[in-house]
Amino acid sequence: MRLVPDVDYGAAADNAADGGVSAEELSQRLARAWSAAYRSQIRRCSLLEFESDGATFLFDLASEAGAPQADRTVAAWGRSRRAPRPRDEAYQRGYPSPRGRAVRPLDKGHMVAHAAGGTFGPNMFPQDRELNRGWSAEGRRYRALEREIANTPGTFFLCCLLYADGSDFPAAIDLGILRPDGLHVERFRNRFDLGES
Repeated sequence: MRLVPDVDYGAAADNAADGGVSAEELSQRLARAWSAAYRSQIRRCSLLEFESDGATFLFDLASEAGAPQADRTVAAWGRSRRAPRPRDEAYQRGYPSPRGRAVRPLDKGHMVAHAAGGTFGPNMFPQDRELNRGWSAEGRRYRALEREIANTPGTFFLCCLLYADGSDFPAAIDLGILRPDGLHVERFRNRFDLGES
């Protein structure tokens, strides 16, 4: 199955482990790589880069370009921070609606975990419930990585949503952290109505 955008994190993070590349340079490299990979496969798109609540987001405002795919967040990255305020449960209940979108129950996931400073809006996406809550083996790995990011404020992290169709429902999620020994990224399956990702 073709996933968009699928990038080579090793190439983007070259020299990051030995201090040869700063988190700021890594941010720029990743933004370029995600944008180039996305545009190479999705010809009609309107990619916007903006900051929100301490993170930078790459968003396809496809409706602006008259493109057939949904408006959707592609990636988020930045440095983790403490949660700025309590979780807004009422807002989270109303957006985005996960009902009827998958063969397994969904949650309203956060690209930047709330505990790492993430809030709402473009940060939210339909996420497999077992993955989001750590109920599966893959979910336990996902939650452990989220906790590592949240428990070390100021740590560079990334989250990229990979799509297999024109919806705003990602097929997979790349979640990563810059550790002293280099960039560590893991891919997690998010959709089970498609083939293996």
